[in-house]
Amino acid sequence: MFDMDRWQEIFDTINKNRLRTFLTGLSVASGVFILVILLGFGQGFENGIRKEFEGDATNRIWVWTQVTTKEFNGLNPGRRIELRNTNFDHSNKAFAEDIEYKSRVFRVWGTSINYKKESGAYGIQGVSPDYQMIENVKMVMGRFIDQTDMDAMSKVVIISSKIKREIMKEVENPLNEYIKLGDINFKVVGVYTDAGGEREENRVYIPTPTAQHVFNGADKFSNLTFTLQPQGTFDDMVKESNIFTSNLKSYLQKYHQVAPDDESAINVYSALDEAKRFYTLTGNISLFFWIVGIFTIVAGVVGVGNIML
Repeated sequence: MFDMDRWQEIFDTINKNRLRTFLTGLSVASGVFILVILLGFGQGFENGIRKEFEGDATNRIWVWTQVTTKEFNGLNPGRRIELRNTNFDHSNKAFAEDIEYKSRVFRVWGTSINYKKESGAYGIQGVSPDYQMIENVKMVMGRFIDQTDMDAMSKVVIISSKIKREIMKEVENPLNEYIKLGDINFKVVGVYTDAGGEREENRVYIPTPTAQHVFNGADKFSNLTFTLQPQGTFDDMVKESNIFTSNLKSYLQKYHQVAPDDESAINVYSALDEAKRFYTLTGNISLFFWIVGIFTIVAGVVGVGNIML
């Protein structure tokens, strides 16, 4: 029910305390403004972090090797550890129930890529068909590497949109054209884009067996990469990822005779661990901003209450 006397009393009180009313109103408005700004900043920070994870699968596992730093079983430190095909094959069989996608990565350094009179320095990676899903590669023309390419050691190549623009800019359809990787002709069968942007498009992809054969890699390769089967919750995925990485590292250390406490020789990285750290951080930042904003508004409300007393 509308009470005219009560409202008259409120307006009289406000009129007698104009300065306090103005300052308190300013405090409340500032509190709301600060809360909106802080929440916007927190959301922008979270969106930026999520954007960083769009380039690759969040449940990705990445393996790379360096040199040993500790003596083990009579073997001196300083040995270069190199991954071999048997490591890939064994991992696929031993952890088949855990793995969603898998790939070897054979990196080629210091080789130019040429098309007619155009050339450029780009990375060359020998990969498996599953790498398309692991890396979130989007095909805009043609196809990605398939199992037939792997079995036949085909000299086929997948180039990026960026590389097409730079060395094949006069060609409308680059499919079935030949480019040279070093001195060897490869047939272009696909053009891709990467969600990570142009910085992720400075490379071409060829079948791993072809890369090993053409570039004298024997049965060695540079990296192992996997994605794991989806689990019920994010915490379940992190837990399974930790178990998988621990078991995988133990197997590789045993195979290559690396000391269990040698943290340098064999490295297994889980994107889920990093994602968990960042999401926890953004959650804490958002909570802090909410607390600051709410307390600012409460301070203004208390000021209004004091005026009315």
